[in-house]
Amino acid sequence: MPYSNRIRTLEESYRLVETQIESLENSEGKDETKLMKLREVKNKYLSELRVLRKEQYDYHQQVDFGDDR
Repeated sequence: MPYSNRIRTLEESYRLVETQIESLENSEGKDETKLMKLREVKNKYLSELRVLRKEQYDYHQQVDFGDDR
């Protein structure tokens, strides 16, 4: 599938940003500006993932695999 590599990359990036956010939230002396930016990046990745998953689904619906999938 043409979208699978990009989806995996975004999923991994999303997990990494989520881990960074959790560690910053649990640390003392939180940097609210950095947290806000990381949350924005996390939301951006999530939005991109939604779009790519939908495009992948639509692509899968259009392709004739020649069997009864």
